[in-house]
Amino acid sequence: MMVKKMARNIRMVYQDLRRDFGLTHNAERELSTLQKRVSPQLYGMLQQQLLGFHRDMQQEMAEDLVVFTFEHIAHTTGCASADVVLDICYTWIAQEQGIVKNLRI
Repeated sequence: MMVKKMARNIRMVYQDLRRDFGLTHNAERELSTLQKRVSPQLYGMLQQQLLGFHRDMQQEMAEDLVVFTFEHIAHTTGCASADVVLDICYTWIAQEQGIVKNLRI
C-alpha cells in the first residue's frame, strides 16, 4: 500500500475479504466474453478490479470493459472510485491491444 511508504508510524492490518465481496454471477458472465480477446493474466486482473463493488456497479463496469475492449469507447459512471478503476483497466486493455499513444513529456 502506498500509505505505508509515504507515512510514518503506520501499522498495517491485512485482510482477505474477497470471499465476502466477490464477483457476481452476472458480472462474471459479462466479463467472460473477454476471455478470447485479452490475455489470461489481464482477464484475471480485470476480474479482481470489480471485487467489492455493489452488484449493479459490477455489472455496469463489466459492460463498460467489454465495450471498451471491442469498440474502444470508454464510459464513466460518475462515481470516482469506479471511474478510477475503469480508467486503469482501460489503460491495461489499450496497452495489450497496442493502441496506447506515444506520450512526449
